Order: sequence, then structure tokens, then C-alpha cells
Amino acid sequence: MYAKGRIILISLCVLLVSVSASAVDYKNWIPLLPETLGGLAKSDEPDGINMEMGGQSWSSLSQEYSDNANKSISLIIVSGIVAPQVQAFQTMSQMQMETQDVLVKTLNVSGYRAVFQLDKEDKKGTLMISVNQQSVVIIDVEPTTREKELVAVAKEVPLGKIAAQGK
Repeated sequence: MYAKGRIILISLCVLLVSVSASAVDYKNWIPLLPETLGGLAKSDEPDGINMEMGGQSWSSLSQEYSDNANKSISLIIVSGIVAPQVQAFQTMSQMQMETQDVLVKTLNVSGYRAVFQLDKEDKKGTLMISVNQQSVVIIDVEPTTREKELVAVAKEVPLGKIAAQGK
């Protein structure tokens, strides 16, 4: 009886681990990536990872867009409560700050909570959009000095479809 119960327990653990490991898969987002973003074409293949640690899983997918000049956009999709980017969003979404070098503020993008960060000196903008409790979409634009430019780029990303995949 003891051996039979142990086998059942081990089988359940394996089943639970396999379910949590496959709960979030970056490959589901690849078809959702726009061919162009902000007028820029994809510059490489997407780069993704599925990660599991201590029974917690998270995933990330990134796609770079660029032109022949010095303009670039990075689109990053992250899902998982323990993902560092999701944790960073939770912290940053509670603050507003402006110095001569940096601006951080919260805003609404297509109905989603977002954090806009501008590095004024390096002319780099980042928009972190929380599409659900465990998923964020991050858009980095370089060079830029305008919030409106990042918001316009974000409107080209299928945020609702990404939100549905990350649940």
C-alpha cells in the first residue's frame, strides 16, 4: 500500500510540474508579432525563453525592429508572476518621478495600465504595459524624446491577443 501511494504521489507531482511548466509558452506569441512596428521592419528572428524555477514558471519573447539609420524598437512580451519585468512593473506603477535626466509616469494605453520612462540624456523611451495580472508588454524606442511616439507604437501591438495568451 505504501509503495502504491508513493507512486501515485510521484505521478501527481510529475503531472503538476508538467502542467505548470507548459502553462506559459513564448511560442504562442510568435504569430502575434507585427511584421513592422513604428515603420521599422523586423531585424532578426524572435528570441524566446520558457523558464521554471521552484515550481514557478515564466516566459519571455523579444523581437527587434530597426532601419538602416540609428532607429530601433524592441518589443518584449513577458508572462509569469515571478518574472523580473512583471515585478518591476508592479513597483514602477506606484511611482511618478521627474529629474533633469529621467521622467517616469503612469498612464493608460488602449485601456491598459502603463508606465512610461524616458531617459532624456540617452534619448531612450520605455513603455511597460500590464495586459493582465501576470503579463507585461515592454516597448523600447531609441532614439526618442516623446511619450506620444511610444503610445503610437503600442497601438500597433495586438495587446488584447497577447493578454489572452498570457492568462
